[in-house]
Amino acid sequence: MHLVVSMEPREVRGSLMIYSCPKSICSHVNWALTEILNTSIELDWQSQHISPNNFTAELNWIGPIGTSARIVSGLSKWSKLKLECIQEPTSNQLGERFALTPELGIFRAEMNSLGETVVTESRLRSALERARLENESFEVELAFLLGSPWDEDLEPYRRNQTGTSIRWITKTG
Repeated sequence: MHLVVSMEPREVRGSLMIYSCPKSICSHVNWALTEILNTSIELDWQSQHISPNNFTAELNWIGPIGTSARIVSGLSKWSKLKLECIQEPTSNQLGERFALTPELGIFRAEMNSLGETVVTESRLRSALERARLENESFEVELAFLLGSPWDEDLEPYRRNQTGTSIRWITKTG
């Protein structure tokens, strides 16, 4: 007799941090999230001090695997949003981190239980090949694999957040 037990979680935790959203689309973002998450969403919009006439909001959610991708896909149609969406890893599945900026578009990476970006062998090999073909340094390709340009763009917004549940780790090891 063979017994197959699924260890896949049905729901995962995640968070959405909208760092910068023009006032004119705040209600549209609420409506989009309501549709995506299939529950009424009214974000608590706060003034974004480093980006005048823009607002910031945070949402913690629990939903099926893939919710973070659906959120980012649904919100990416507004070209002036700056955000991050994280789907936490589980004991048997990597998490995901998405970042979205108007200048860079969407970044996606898998994330382990320590919050580190996971880069697969195939992605590393592709980056090496791109660097060779485009006569560009591998360091530039690696920075894109790790999301460094998105981190540089979003860092001032992250540091400006007050009253959030984000913990800052500045030194490890």
